[in-house]
Amino acid sequence: MRAAAITLVTALHEADADRVAARITTGHRMHVDGSAFAAARAVAERADHLDRACGPDADHGLVVTLRPGSDARAVGMMLANAARSETGDDRVLRHVVGVLRADDVAQLLWSDVDDAFVAADRVASLVEYATVIALDRLAPLSLRRRRALVALLHRLAPQAVIVALPALRTARDLPASNGGAARVLTSGAGWMRALSSGADTGRDARDDLVAMRYREPLPFHPGRLATVIERDLAAGASGRVLRSKGFFRLASRPDHVGSWSSFGAMLALDPTANPSWDADAPIGQALWFVGERLDVRAIERALDGALLTPPELLAGPELWRGWADPFPVWPAVDPASEHRHE
Repeated sequence: MRAAAITLVTALHEADADRVAARITTGHRMHVDGSAFAAARAVAERADHLDRACGPDADHGLVVTLRPGSDARAVGMMLANAARSETGDDRVLRHVVGVLRADDVAQLLWSDVDDAFVAADRVASLVEYATVIALDRLAPLSLRRRRALVALLHRLAPQAVIVALPALRTARDLPASNGGAARVLTSGAGWMRALSSGADTGRDARDDLVAMRYREPLPFHPGRLATVIERDLAAGASGRVLRSKGFFRLASRPDHVGSWSSFGAMLALDPTANPSWDADAPIGQALWFVGERLDVRAIERALDGALLTPPELLAGPELWRGWADPFPVWPAVDPASEHRHE
């Protein structure tokens, strides 16, 4: 695959992705369905065919639309890995363009909608793993809301260029790229940067957004954490959390590492693939929050209060497993995986 040859376009609605792809296509275009692996393989095969057909010096500029819900991050990383193994150069991905309807995103973020988990997860992934974010339907939003939305998107995706969709007319309106977009996918999201380096914490004087990082080695007590989520992290109590992301540990589930992800009023607490004893598993709590007028000290105090006390910690996992746990049940960790990591 040729360097800087491929642009991925993803959206919540297929028509939006098709519209943008038609504007920025300069050479060839395709649509892929299926799993991330199947999509990456199909794109790689098409790119290799174009390389052979167009000649060594031609820039075929392949634009690929992914079906809504596709994992653009996984597709991009697989393409880069395949190119690296084939040529030693992973710079094959020019851009990942995410197309959003601004009024729909604002509705998810600032309303009390709490049951649109699929849409929220797709928006978050689309934003955080894009190098270009194209915003459609900005007109229904007030100027204040537009500014707030753009400021938040910059926090979620500091690596991305944000444009209004009408301004994206041709491929020339895309920023220059050396084909290294896949490298952004590995660690470019705002929450990743914050947890790894402490970047993007505090308040930006240009807006009302406040970001904070919470790190503690102790596990949470399930009952007290549920109370914190209901009372202290609800909108209004300590500001409005618009996005939070990271990893957490519940004492009542000592075998698991949990994934924490919120968008607007929706919070998903799911198990990760890593068992707690895995060498790469995060220890304790590693969470990032961003929102409007967040009271950082109040949130920290509330979360601190949900951590195990010294006597509870000394009681040990066998006792912790018997505590009342109000969160949805997770699948049991395969005990055989513990031996595979010894």
